[in-house]
Amino acid sequence: MVSTGTPEKLVKFLELNPTVPRDRIFVDDSENYDAYKALKFRKLGGDSPPPSGVQFKAPNLDMGTWFNYMKNVISLAPIRENEDGVPEGVTLLGGTVVFSGERMLFASADRIPGDYAPPMDVLDKVKAQL
Repeated sequence: MVSTGTPEKLVKFLELNPTVPRDRIFVDDSENYDAYKALKFRKLGGDSPPPSGVQFKAPNLDMGTWFNYMKNVISLAPIRENEDGVPEGVTLLGGTVVFSGERMLFASADRIPGDYAPPMDVLDKVKAQL
């Protein structure tokens, strides 16, 4: 898992999400988000609009989880000092990438927030290559 932000924000994220394996998550704190760009992840509001029929969808969270999310989202957001306008880190979309050693087994770039590759599809495609 790769995220934007800082090592300090990653520590806070891991404290809030103890089931995420610490040895499988990294933070791209490079000046230009080099890891995201190398993976060809998109930006929200970038050059190409999302395909028709793709809609934003809020995650299905209970009230307590929504409260915790809202309480921490700003402190965890990839906002840098002295950025004008909407911070670039906030506009970056993610994706799903699976590696076995140096071999990429699966890659999918999110088209909008919440547009994750279905986990069972990812597992099926990865299993077929192993």
